[in-house]
Amino acid sequence: MSEALHEVRSEAWAEALPETQSDVELLTAAARTRLRAAHDGLGDGPVPWGVGVAVVVADLDVATFIAGVADFALTLPDDLCEGWYRAFTRTVFLAGRPASVAARHPGCRTTAGAPYAWYGPARRGELRPLSRLLRAFDGPAPIDVPTGPLTVTVPGGEPSGHVVDAAVAIGGVSTGDYLVHVHHLIAEAALRGLIGPGDTIRVDHRKALDTAEFRDLLAPARADRVQTRITRSRTEPHHPRLYGVLESNRLQGGH
Repeated sequence: MSEALHEVRSEAWAEALPETQSDVELLTAAARTRLRAAHDGLGDGPVPWGVGVAVVVADLDVATFIAGVADFALTLPDDLCEGWYRAFTRTVFLAGRPASVAARHPGCRTTAGAPYAWYGPARRGELRPLSRLLRAFDGPAPIDVPTGPLTVTVPGGEPSGHVVDAAVAIGGVSTGDYLVHVHHLIAEAALRGLIGPGDTIRVDHRKALDTAEFRDLLAPARADRVQTRITRSRTEPHHPRLYGVLESNRLQGGH
């Protein structure tokens, strides 16, 4: 996510009123809000710097993937949460069979019955053997997702009554890019307390996310309950694109 964020130059964009901003300015301001939140972090404890995560993927099932991301982020120790969040939840996706890989590289976290295994957060050197062993996970482009609304229950607890609504852009998005966008969106929301065990995540996949429709959610005043995924478009690399918006009815969480 940080690629587009580091290109932003104008601090004034982040302070302008949403009603007066163009789409590009609005997305840039929202991206800067995310950048400052990551710099501020989640708490005041010790931070392991430069950490990342590797996910071994055998096959993609969207519902189990989203549930697995949330479950992984929610079960991390506090110090690893802090370090990974401040590293913009850096993650790589590798093709492989989790059980076979775990035999050679133990220490992964898995979701029962799902074809994924998470390694880390750890420093790059600790994850390098996995990257050397496995190739990057690939898939169809654009990604093939279920039609109609998708409802996912977060593992780890009884139904909480909390609802999280997420909209994700899939038009022109490859399977690999979808993994990146959704992993950032769900993981960061979970680390911030916007997603909890037993919550219901309702996912709306759309060809594109119209910035005007989400103008209110992109405003800084809503940042305490909203998570976004904004980065450069592959077709228009000089313009930010909105790939994901998540709103939680949990009135908690930082930034």
